[in-house]
Amino acid sequence: MRALSEQVAEGDSVDGPLERLVLVAVERVPGVRWASVSMLRGGRFTTAASTDDKAVRADVLQYEIGSGPCVDAVLQDSLYVTGKLCSDPRWSEWDQRISTEVGVNSVLAQRLHLQDQGVVAGLNLYSDEYDAFDRAAVGVALILATHGGLAVSHSLASHRAGTLSRALQSNREIGMAMGILMQHHRFTREEAFDVLRVASQDSNRKLADIAAHVVETGTLHIDHRGART
Repeated sequence: MRALSEQVAEGDSVDGPLERLVLVAVERVPGVRWASVSMLRGGRFTTAASTDDKAVRADVLQYEIGSGPCVDAVLQDSLYVTGKLCSDPRWSEWDQRISTEVGVNSVLAQRLHLQDQGVVAGLNLYSDEYDAFDRAAVGVALILATHGGLAVSHSLASHRAGTLSRALQSNREIGMAMGILMQHHRFTREEAFDVLRVASQDSNRKLADIAAHVVETGTLHIDHRGART
């Protein structure tokens, strides 16, 4: 399980661990045919990773109906295991449709415990066999979900820290560029920012890139027809 957790945690992007998590689930959890990860952000469900379009379809149908083992596992912080899905009374509408349309006959769904209050996720394991998930499968899935949740939490935290660092750096350079323009051209703060904004629009470059150029060179070509001076 240590090797599995290391395999899931490899890489720096948020999507990387999720993609590896579903692949490892299919490889190592007995009975799994397809796997996916559902994420709930801002009150909206999306499928963040999957091994097959069939898993995505099984997820999306639950999002549309507003209920299903995977959706309920996330919302209720629970673990759901089905036997013969088409005879399970808990999600009768979704059961019948997904069995007919996709061929899903068993589901193991559980919430991933992420150390992030803005994101809730669930690991969804699907099979085309009846009664596919025995106690051994559930045990492996639980351990995998625990390691997977930690790996994804780490990636989310790293991604957020990187985004914040880049934003701070951009803001710092924009402030420095404004100061340079204010000194060289006697602009007010508002005029200096307007010049940077217009230069960004005219050149189809990011404002942060324009600011970085000003900081590095101390100059900026200003079209006085498009800027306040």
